[in-house]
Amino acid sequence: MEPVIYKIQNHYDVARVANYLNLNHGRAAGEGTPLIVNIQQENPDRSHAQNRLYWKWLTQWAKHQGSDKNTEHLYFKKKFLSVIFYRDDVGQYRNTFDAVKVLKQQKHPMYQYVADGLNELISTTDASVAQFTEYLNDIHAFCNTQGCWLDTPEDLMCALEK
Repeated sequence: MEPVIYKIQNHYDVARVANYLNLNHGRAAGEGTPLIVNIQQENPDRSHAQNRLYWKWLTQWAKHQGSDKNTEHLYFKKKFLSVIFYRDDVGQYRNTFDAVKVLKQQKHPMYQYVADGLNELISTTDASVAQFTEYLNDIHAFCNTQGCWLDTPEDLMCALEK
């Protein structure tokens, strides 16, 4: 049985949880694997939720690609996060990206090495909540156009809000 998470905001949500338990507890107990219910307050730290959603999506996309999440992490940082950081002039990224562009224009033999190293150094922790929300939405839209619908659990929906 797949784990489920319900966000309880009203009596309707309580009823949904009760219905789920009523439908599944007997079967699970009969199989010798009773259900475990964990009740906790929502973590208001949106960046934590964003990080959890991000790595969940990277894992889903990597599986779709036959790759691994760390490779896809580098791919998406280069494809989307670098663009956001350049546009918003985050830290020293814009100046560094411009310097790497010069190496590319000059067809410098160290270009690819430097570009790959820079991509390793781009950090998602430098993104604001709004920038990371944009980054997540870019990834979701891209994966959807590639035929991979990324699952967003209800408790992580807040990660997509600015």
